[in-house]
Amino acid sequence: MVAKIIVVTGIPGSGSKAFCLGYPGTRKSVKVYRTGDMILEMAQDYSRSGIPKENLLNLQPDMLANLRDKAFEKLTREIKLERENYDLIFIDTHAQFFWNNVYQNAYDWKHLNNIAADMFVTIIDKPSSIRARQLEGPTGRSQNHDLRDLLLWQNIEVNVTEGWASKYGKPFYVFSSKQNPEDIDALLENSFMIYSSFPMTDADPVATLKINNFKRRLRDVRKEIDGYATPLLDPADIDIERGDELSEKERQAIDDQTVHRDLNWDITQVTHVVAYYPNDKVDLSKGVSDECTRANETGKYVFVICPRARVSPFMDIAHKVFKDEEEFFTFFKEHVRNTLNHFRRDKNVESN
Repeated sequence: MVAKIIVVTGIPGSGSKAFCLGYPGTRKSVKVYRTGDMILEMAQDYSRSGIPKENLLNLQPDMLANLRDKAFEKLTREIKLERENYDLIFIDTHAQFFWNNVYQNAYDWKHLNNIAADMFVTIIDKPSSIRARQLEGPTGRSQNHDLRDLLLWQNIEVNVTEGWASKYGKPFYVFSSKQNPEDIDALLENSFMIYSSFPMTDADPVATLKINNFKRRLRDVRKEIDGYATPLLDPADIDIERGDELSEKERQAIDDQTVHRDLNWDITQVTHVVAYYPNDKVDLSKGVSDECTRANETGKYVFVICPRARVSPFMDIAHKVFKDEEEFFTFFKEHVRNTLNHFRRDKNVESN
């Protein structure tokens, strides 16, 4: 047994810690390393009086880099000793610091080279939730980032981590803080994953209940095939910020980042898009349409469930359109059985 190593990044307050610690461990034994805690612990040796957490990033850059190096050297030594004792090792770390209005790298390539990660993940959340978590501690209160700051910082965190994954040829995922950490199990073996697309703005409570029930059924489809719940990206995990207190720049950043997240992060990393209209009263959604189009243009499977008597000819971009969800699930269970093998990780390695 040799542990798979998952490097998880996220800006402070994103929920990366809860994601790593929230793995249920029903299938595998898990070890979690948190590099921020390791650096802070080592920093105490540099001061007789101790260094409070909120002052850590005020250290002279070379001193901070030295502490980071020592923490990662300890980390890599321990991983070599522990790798045969666990199934999964999570490394909860950062790609970028944003401190006193300056972005700084929180990594060194030599340490990433030594870790030999199997997967990279960035955890994201809505900026108001991140801000609320940051303001719970003195470090966040000392910086007092606005929502636009947090969105741009989060965007950079994703881009840098994606660059790591690209360099090492490893899978990369952007997950919300609400993503089930156990989805890691399935994704290490198979890239099969669904983006669940549905109208959000115009869905009333009854429609929303139907949508939630549909998503639960989607997650259950794969269980009877190989025991894994279907990894599912749910755009409702990060609801759009609204409120009169938002500045115009914040509002524009939120809208731009929402579109970017759904079309360029979520659609890119899935294998399927399943679009669901809960009834014929819900208006056709521009967002759902754009997501299906982007999925089609990037080689994904696209399926639409729309109970309307007449549908737009533009829905022909989907591989198949269904009038009701029972018809869809009858088809989809067989589709999953037939296509899972195509997305196996080891099969992809063998074919390269």
